[in-house]
Amino acid sequence: MRRRPTREEEFYCCAGCWVAHHLAGDDDDEGGGAAGRLLARLVFAAFLSMGVMVFSLSLYGEGWARSMGAGEGEGIEALRGLGMLGAGLLSVPIFLLLGVPLLEAVVRMRRWLSSEALILLGVLASLTISFWNMARGEGHVYFETASFVLVLVTLGRWLEASAKEKASAQLRALLPTRVDPVARLVGDGEESIDPGEVRPGDRIRARPGEVVPVDGVVIEGRALVDASPLTGEAEPRPVGPGDEVVAGSIPTDGSLVLEVTAVGRDRILARVDELLAESLRGRGRLARVADRFAAVLLPFVLAACAGTVAWHWSAEGPERALLAGLSVVLIACPCALGIATPLALWLAMGEAWRRGALVRGAEVLEDLARAKHIWLDKTGTLTEGELDVIAVELLAAGRELGEAGVIALAATLEEGSEHPVGRAIRRHSRKSRGACAPGHRIEEFRVLAGRGVEGRVDGRDVRLTRFDGEAGNAAGSGPTRVLLEVDGTPHAIFSLRSRPRPEAERVLAELRSLGFEPRVLTGDGPGPAALLAAELGVEVRASCSPEDKRDVVSAPGTIFVGDGWNDSPALAAASVGISVEGGVGRSLERASVNLLRPGLDALPELIRLARRASGIARWNLAWASAYNAIGLALAIQGKLTPVVAAAIMVVSSTVVVLQARRVLEARPQSGSFQKGAG
Repeated sequence: MRRRPTREEEFYCCAGCWVAHHLAGDDDDEGGGAAGRLLARLVFAAFLSMGVMVFSLSLYGEGWARSMGAGEGEGIEALRGLGMLGAGLLSVPIFLLLGVPLLEAVVRMRRWLSSEALILLGVLASLTISFWNMARGEGHVYFETASFVLVLVTLGRWLEASAKEKASAQLRALLPTRVDPVARLVGDGEESIDPGEVRPGDRIRARPGEVVPVDGVVIEGRALVDASPLTGEAEPRPVGPGDEVVAGSIPTDGSLVLEVTAVGRDRILARVDELLAESLRGRGRLARVADRFAAVLLPFVLAACAGTVAWHWSAEGPERALLAGLSVVLIACPCALGIATPLALWLAMGEAWRRGALVRGAEVLEDLARAKHIWLDKTGTLTEGELDVIAVELLAAGRELGEAGVIALAATLEEGSEHPVGRAIRRHSRKSRGACAPGHRIEEFRVLAGRGVEGRVDGRDVRLTRFDGEAGNAAGSGPTRVLLEVDGTPHAIFSLRSRPRPEAERVLAELRSLGFEPRVLTGDGPGPAALLAAELGVEVRASCSPEDKRDVVSAPGTIFVGDGWNDSPALAAASVGISVEGGVGRSLERASVNLLRPGLDALPELIRLARRASGIARWNLAWASAYNAIGLALAIQGKLTPVVAAAIMVVSSTVVVLQARRVLEARPQSGSFQKGAG
C-alpha cells in the first residue's frame, strides 16, 4: 500500500527543499541560527570539495608528467596514490553531510522518478566507480564530480527553501495578531467579550472609531460608516435602522446597535498555516517541466546504460563497456536541468525580496512574465485613500467672508472630528494662507448622524452637511461635496476627492512602456471615477462591486493590484494578485505578491525582473535539454570518456549558473524599486 505524504512533506515542492528545511533545524530558532547551521554545512562541504579538487589536480599532473615522458616511476605512482586517497577520503564526509540527507528525503517522500533521484544516481555511480578504480590501482576517479554536484544541489535547494521560509515569516508578521473586545448588550447593560464568543442573534454596540468584528443589521442609531477596507470607497456611507453593516466597517460619527447576522471564523490566524502550505507548495512551471523530463530521463538512462554496456562488452570488452556505461550516467546527471533551470527564478525571488516585494513562489514570477493585462484598484492603490479639498465655491452670502473666512469657519467646526471630510478640511485650512485666523470658538457642537455636523462658532450657527446638488452638478456625477451654512444661509460648497499617489502617473507610463494598457476598477461612483480618468489619462470603471472586480480580472494573463478586503476575490481570481503596502490582512492573504514598501514604484520593476528571470530560465531549460540529448547520443556511441563526460557536465552546469546570475544584472531603471524589505 502506497504511503500518503504527510502534511509537512506536502509543504515542500521537492526532496531537496525538505532536506534544506530539516538540516536547518527548528523554526523557532532566533537570530537566523537555523539557516546559519545549514550554511555552515554547505561552507564546510565546499571547503572539503576544494580539497578534493586539489588532490584531483595531482592526478591530472600525473597524466601531464607521463605525456612529457616521465614514465612509470615510483614518484608518479606515489603521486597517483596520494591523489586518489586524499580525494576519496574527503569525498566521504561530503556525502555524509549532503548526500545522505538527500537520499533519506528521496526515500521518505518516495520521489523515485525525480531530478533528485537522478542526481543521486550520478553521484553514487561516480563514487562507486571511483572507489573501485582506487582499489584496483588503475582507471579514473571522479570524486571531484560527485562532491561539487552535491554542493551545488544543496545550495540551490537551500536558496528556494530559504525564500519560502522567509516569505512565510514575513506574511505572518503582516497579519493582525490582536482583536479588540466586543460590547455585547445584556438586559439593560453590556459586557465586554472576545469576538470569538459572539453568536448570531446577539446585540452588540459599535462606538465611533471601533472596528465592527461581525456582520449585522442596525437596529438602533445612525452614523456614517467608513467601509473603505471593504468597499474601496474613500467616502463614508450613512447607515440607520435596517441597514446592513459588514465586518471591518468603522462608524465615524455615531454609535450603532447591531443585531449579529453572521460571525467569521478565526479567519486569518487560524488558516495561515494551511494558506501558506497551499500557496508555497507549488513548484514553478519550468521546474515541473524539468522534473517531468528528469522522470522520463531516469528510466531511459538506465535502459541506455544497460544497452551501452551490453553493446560495448560484446564489441570491446568489459572495461570499455563499464567506462561507456559510466559516461552515459555522468553525462545524463541533470545538474543543469535540476538546479540551474529554476535557479534564475530563485535568484529573482531573492532580488525581489531585497527590493521590497514578497513573491510567494517561482510560478508567480512566470505568471507575471506572461501577463498581458493589468487592472488596478483606485482607493488606497492609485490614490492615497484620504480625501482632499480640491475646490471651495463661494456662494453669494459667502463672498463677504471670503474664501479664507469660510475655510476658517469650516475648520473650526470640524475641530476634533475624525471624519474623513473633517480631516480633509482641517488639512486644507492649515495649507491655506490666512485661513487659520485665531480667536474662533466653537460651542454646542453636535453630530448630525449620517449627514454632517453643526455648532456655534463665535456666536453664529454653523452647519456643514452633505450636498447632493443643484449648482449644475447632480449627485454622484462629481467629487464629494459638502455645504457650509451660516445662520441658515448657504455660504460655500467644498469639493473633495481622494488624491492620487505622487508616483501614479509615472508608474502608469512605465506600465505602458512594458506593453500594458493599465485600467482601473473602483467602487466609487461615476464622478470620482471620471475625475481620476481625466487626471491620469486611464480608463476607469466605476461602481464595481467585489464580484464585478473578480469577474473582470479572472481572464487568463491578468494582473490585479489592490489593497482592501473588497479586493480579496479579485486578488484570488487574477493570474497574479498584487497587494500594495498598507493592505489589510485578507488582501495580504489572497495576494501572490505583497509590495512591502509604500507606493507603486516597485510594480514595473518587478515585472521587468520577472520577464528577465523567466527568459533566462527558459534559455537554461533549452540548453540543459539539448546538452543532455547530444551528450547522451555521444556517450552511447562510446565517443565520450568518463573524464570528458564529467568535464562537460561541470561546464554545462557552470554555463547555466552564470546565465542565471544575469538575473541580478536587472537593476531598477527609475531608481525607485525600494531597497531592503526588512
